[in-house]
Amino acid sequence: MTRYFFHTRDGDKTDLDDEGVELPDDESAKNAAKELLADMSREKLPNGDFLALTVTVQNADGAQVYIAELKLEGH
Repeated sequence: MTRYFFHTRDGDKTDLDDEGVELPDDESAKNAAKELLADMSREKLPNGDFLALTVTVQNADGAQVYIAELKLEGH
């Protein structure tokens, strides 16, 4: 098992994950990032016509494994 860290960004606000979670592989970490992004989008209403959410996954070695982004821009 590898420890993965899920850093989140909501617009200009970034939250760094300093605990991480043990997962079996990179694919499991990618799926967890997608679930976290979906949860974030349900909890956060857009500020006007714009919403930008990001989850960046790093492994225990500090290597970036995956980035999941969700952007809403109303026109």
